[in-house]
Amino acid sequence: MKYFITGGTGSLGKALVNKLLQDPKNSIIVFSRDEGKQANIFRNVERVSCVIGDVRDFKKLDTTLNIHKPDFVIHAAALKRVDDMEFHPDECVKTNVHGSENVAIASLNSGVKKCILISTDKACRPVNVYGSSKFLAERIFTNFDYNSQDTIFASVRYGNVIASRGSFIPLWISQIREANEITVTSHECSRFLFTLKEAVCTVLESLDSAQGGEVFIPKIKSFSMDTIVSAIKKITEKSNFKVKEIGLRPGEKLHEDMLAETELPFTKEVSSNLLAVLPQYTHKSHSYENSYTGLEFNSSLHLSQNVDDLVGLIEFGLEIAN
Repeated sequence: MKYFITGGTGSLGKALVNKLLQDPKNSIIVFSRDEGKQANIFRNVERVSCVIGDVRDFKKLDTTLNIHKPDFVIHAAALKRVDDMEFHPDECVKTNVHGSENVAIASLNSGVKKCILISTDKACRPVNVYGSSKFLAERIFTNFDYNSQDTIFASVRYGNVIASRGSFIPLWISQIREANEITVTSHECSRFLFTLKEAVCTVLESLDSAQGGEVFIPKIKSFSMDTIVSAIKKITEKSNFKVKEIGLRPGEKLHEDMLAETELPFTKEVSSNLLAVLPQYTHKSHSYENSYTGLEFNSSLHLSQNVDDLVGLIEFGLEIAN
């Protein structure tokens, strides 16, 4: 199979490439504007072709997809920094909204089998520019699926990946080593956390399961800031570092949402680890048998207090990221 990955030089993109290359029948086209990372990461990697390009450039996307004719598109390229996007909403819209529409149109034009958007928990009941842009991108993909006869479009949300670029856990470990202090937005916060390996498995299971227009939701655990701090104390073997509370950044939530209460009537069980929110308008018949009967996924409602479990999760997440 041939896969086309936008943002293929990012944390998730690289991990997806590595996973897909485990199957000798797969080949990958990495579409990214970071030529330095393309050269450093994928130079001389068999079955990986790199294309320098930006999802804002429809003509380049359309031409590239028509040349390579991939079977599947995974759209991971995005502007993601919550606070920065509050101050640059125009740039966020250009990449996350118009760029996603460009990917969808180009995928439709080239006749790919499936095109999946990498979304975020922040798209659920959004309160910031980044989350709102991803909410719109989800709706764009659902609408393209409604109007597509052959290409399947779907989205998948995920939470904070423990060792991804911009993750606060590696930042904390670095702060402890340099200044014996960490900065916490609020002790009241809770966050969904999972590893890069779990993120990759969620994306690929969603791609495999997609039947048209769904938004896939992984069932992942959430942790309070105090539980995460306790885990970091065990990992670093330091218990005397200072914890400085700095307040929420612009656009930041105290608690994250993965699945809203309003989405519950449309939510189905895909597997023990994955849910699918079905589109409210569709021409397609979905074969998921079981409705989801649990709670909405707000991070404050699914808290785990198991520090040792979190220690193992963080250590594994940092290990596979390195």
